Amino acid sequence: MRSLDELLKENNLKDPDDIDALLELAEIMGKLIGDEQYSDMEILINYTISSEYYEAFSWIVAALQEEYEKESCRLKNFTCFIGKSIANYDEFINRLQVDLKAIDNDSETMVDHDGEVQSFFNILKYKTAYPNVILITEENFDTKDNDFIRYKLQFTNEI
Repeated sequence: MRSLDELLKENNLKDPDDIDALLELAEIMGKLIGDEQYSDMEILINYTISSEYYEAFSWIVAALQEEYEKESCRLKNFTCFIGKSIANYDEFINRLQVDLKAIDNDSETMVDHDGEVQSFFNILKYKTAYPNVILITEENFDTKDNDFIRYKLQFTNEI
């Protein structure tokens, strides 16, 4: 079996019909899950999203969901930071089958050294078709008009 670095270097996940590449991805993902390599799982998730390899992304999320469903699951809850933009956002939310009605809404205030509110995050959580996968958006609003949204995927066994 090739390593994660070799898989990423060869870039063979671009063809969504290449079943051999997807099976190899599943094998590598199984090893990462078994070894609890959260940082490598995050690299692979971000790689498939940024490259718009959404079939491969679907296989990764399905493998994680399958693991979380096992009674013998050893994976801890973890969050994958995706960033401030998602390549082909529509395909991303379609693959996850995101329910666009937020299941949780929270906020976090950021203050400067004088205690003045500098910005705040509106934090929204959304269900996906995968019971153990939550999409989180953090919408930042600040006093300098540097507004942005950060995206995260949360993988959890607390459903």
